[in-house]
Amino acid sequence: MSQSAGQNPETVEGPTQEEFVAWVQEFLSRLESVDRSSNRHWCPQWWAHTEAVDRLATLHAQWLVAMEENSMSSWWVDHFDRHAAVLFSPHGPFGDCGTAHVAKGARRTLTTQRPPAEWSW
Repeated sequence: MSQSAGQNPETVEGPTQEEFVAWVQEFLSRLESVDRSSNRHWCPQWWAHTEAVDRLATLHAQWLVAMEENSMSSWWVDHFDRHAAVLFSPHGPFGDCGTAHVAKGARRTLTTQRPPAEWSW
């Protein structure tokens, strides 16, 4: 998030873990869908993949900035499209588990499972 004039950068707080999880579950899952024929991968336990968490947290932080600055078009092109190409690719963080849970030919939205209570990011 951008900071207002006069704010000490050390006092600006980022989103909470709960806000981040809600963003993945409610926003991101509406943006994408995967199916076996597209060779795109996702794991409902996204929070168990360190690279994915880092990329998703970065996307979320930039999404907040874009919302504040009314620059969503840039967010799509400069951030989402570039990270999505890696996140959902066969060689990305979900490559080994993305299609194991999907019946052949089935199309699904990005289902998510809530992280365990002890998970932190």
